[in-house]
Amino acid sequence: MSETDVAGQLAADFAGAWNKHDMTALADLFRDDATFVNVRGTYMRGREEIREGHGLTHAGPYRNATLSAEVQDVREVVPGVIVAHLRTEVRGDERTPEEVRHSLLTLVIERQADLWLIVTGHNTVVVPPPG
Repeated sequence: MSETDVAGQLAADFAGAWNKHDMTALADLFRDDATFVNVRGTYMRGREEIREGHGLTHAGPYRNATLSAEVQDVREVVPGVIVAHLRTEVRGDERTPEEVRHSLLTLVIERQADLWLIVTGHNTVVVPPPG
């Protein structure tokens, strides 16, 4: 499996878990000791915090939200470690139902035996330039 295939599968799995609002499935994409920074700057450490942190928003304003994710670029930095950038769109945030939020999700992905897991992720809202 190429690094692009790995990143594409993780992007599909991430979006699939998000869209089912299954935060256990989403957290299972991460290593036990993974970290994640969401678009609001909340730092989550460990699979359980990642599950709980996403679960709070999915029980609230994202309860009906959907996410799409597309691989923008991928690079294997050392054998078995990939850095991927995903472009994402979230629709259906109850706070701003008509808005489509774009973000750039950066993931570090590591192969453990035959399993690829996210080591860390950082999600950043993409804001259009002024004018």
